[in-house]
Amino acid sequence: MPKRVDPLERRRSIAEAVFRVTATRGVEAVSLRDVAAEAGVSMGMVQHYFRSKDEMLLFALDHMRDRVAGRLQARLARLPNPTPRDVARAVLAELLPTNEDSRAEAGVSVAFYSRAAVTPAYALALRQGLRGLLDVFTERLRAAQHSGHTRPDVDAEQEAASLFWLAHGLVGPLLIGLYTPETAQSLLDRHLDRIFT
Repeated sequence: MPKRVDPLERRRSIAEAVFRVTATRGVEAVSLRDVAAEAGVSMGMVQHYFRSKDEMLLFALDHMRDRVAGRLQARLARLPNPTPRDVARAVLAELLPTNEDSRAEAGVSVAFYSRAAVTPAYALALRQGLRGLLDVFTERLRAAQHSGHTRPDVDAEQEAASLFWLAHGLVGPLLIGLYTPETAQSLLDRHLDRIFT
């Protein structure tokens, strides 16, 4: 009896190959053939799961968000009785490229931004993903404010946006070695200290 293959798992393994190809050669160099070779499957198999390069890349972008969310959940699970500040710090830290996985994802993300500048479908996918993350972060900050963990005069929406985009702005300097992970985290901590009591 032939082995049953989970289509979603197969698509995810192809997405992982997309990350590896993109991290080493950039998103413009990604082709169905290169991804198939990197994944160790036939080009026909890649075409079975993805009708086009764009469909494959957009799925990879969604899969990258799932990977980051999974790592964030694991990071939060390791914190004993986290305060709202601990949670905010963990979320921001997970956005920084500080290890092999997050550095590869950051490189892929930067490549997707370049493509999104000229491709409306990519721009929409990035906007929706970032908007969702920012909304969740804003709600967390509002909840922290209502529970007395922040200064009462904090504008949760403005501060959430400032922290979130500061973390995103640190990605490039970390990737090129201008800042160390410790320096980047110190900048974020300084802003967190300003907000949280």
